Amino acid sequence: MNIREVDPNDFLTFSKEKPPHSIIEQSLIEMGGNGNRGIEYKTEVLRAAGWNHGKLTSYGTHSKKAADAFNKIREALSNTSDPKEVLEQVAH
Repeated sequence: MNIREVDPNDFLTFSKEKPPHSIIEQSLIEMGGNGNRGIEYKTEVLRAAGWNHGKLTSYGTHSKKAADAFNKIREALSNTSDPKEVLEQVAH
């Protein structure tokens, strides 16, 4: 996957370009099987990558922590498209 690095400012600014964290989230939802299963998978991967806030907490509230988590996931996605491997890589 060719996704640019997530910057903490991506959560705080608006752009015509789709932000990289949105692309990563969509990829995770698809890998998890879409629907509720996909959202649960995305949540599990984000938690494993270090995002330990609830779903009501915006990424912009803790933009540095969110960027770190998404970049960890981005790195894993550049190595594999297997859902189990992505989860294993971000957990380490």
